[in-house]
Amino acid sequence: MKNNIFITGFMGCGKTSVGRVLSQRLGWTFVDLDQVIVDRAGTSIKEIFASKGEPAFRAVETAALAEVASRQSQVVSTGGGAVIAPQNREAMRGSGRIVNLTASVETIAARVTGDSERPLLAADASVERISSMLQGREEYYADADLRIDTTGKTIEAVASEVIDSLKGFL
Repeated sequence: MKNNIFITGFMGCGKTSVGRVLSQRLGWTFVDLDQVIVDRAGTSIKEIFASKGEPAFRAVETAALAEVASRQSQVVSTGGGAVIAPQNREAMRGSGRIVNLTASVETIAARVTGDSERPLLAADASVERISSMLQGREEYYADADLRIDTTGKTIEAVASEVIDSLKGFL
């Protein structure tokens, strides 16, 4: 098995921020899967959703994840919906450990409000909408090796918790 760490979770849970700190502490490569997709497409995720739709975005996401999962010694921040596709979960599981970051619905709403680059919440970042989306993804997020609630915690504290919990793997 390759020694990658895949960070999953809903938007606003701290995947990219925690991933950057983890990669620095471990001396591993940091990969922001959303950035890989933007680089491949030559346009923003918001624009991909607007012009081609979510299914087209998910296809690009799956291809990018498969490529990234073929490497090792990486901390990979995935998009919030990457866990929905079974092939994505299989690629992550076969290439490392999956860490799911969570936060309270209220915390997520506070973190994402006003962020126009989040296409699935562009029209409605209400607590009700976020709660509904979280419920639809919960079974996929739960299929992780480790789950950490980031509510009220610093990025550094969450990174330390990941490292402490995965010591045998690292």
